[in-house]
Amino acid sequence: MRTFIIRARKGTTCSEQVRSQIAGKEHFEVVAHAVINAFFISNDFRKDVEVYIVLDSAKDFPRTIKLSAHEGLSLAGFHENAIIELIEQALKNSAGLEKNETRVLAAGVQISGFGFEKLVGLLIETHTLYLLEPKGSDIREQALATNPVFILSDHLAMPAKIVKSLKRRGLQTLSLGKRMLFASQCIVLINHELDRNAC
Repeated sequence: MRTFIIRARKGTTCSEQVRSQIAGKEHFEVVAHAVINAFFISNDFRKDVEVYIVLDSAKDFPRTIKLSAHEGLSLAGFHENAIIELIEQALKNSAGLEKNETRVLAAGVQISGFGFEKLVGLLIETHTLYLLEPKGSDIREQALATNPVFILSDHLAMPAKIVKSLKRRGLQTLSLGKRMLFASQCIVLINHELDRNAC
């Protein structure tokens, strides 16, 4: 299993506002593109992938949507609208969700009433977590753990104090090269490297 965390720092938790954030300053389309590139390949759907979408922009508390192919996730298509509709529906169906509560909404889809820091705290107990950073270790020179978790941000860089905190907790940093890439492009390259190593 390979897991991707997409932290959308400006991502809304209000279903009615999701579409207004596409191609705006919040760039919600980055989330959709990341999900598409995590799961879809030519004529197939990856069964060994999980994606956590952390939506930080909330009046009360963040929401985290988990998409898991292993748990039966079905996506309506590999286009932006299909992913946006799924996220909108997940947010609609989470009405009344309480802080720290988790609800299973459909096969392979669940939503939780917490954000990035708690998610990392939960996953770090059982997984090795990697933060994508240009100055990190080259992914081709790093022996990756089984069932790795990769942390990416949307169009906004992860705050420096969060990066320092993650490193103190033992997270390793990985680099895909000196150029900054879109989160969706990073996912393609990570999947490629893992596929190569699995052969």
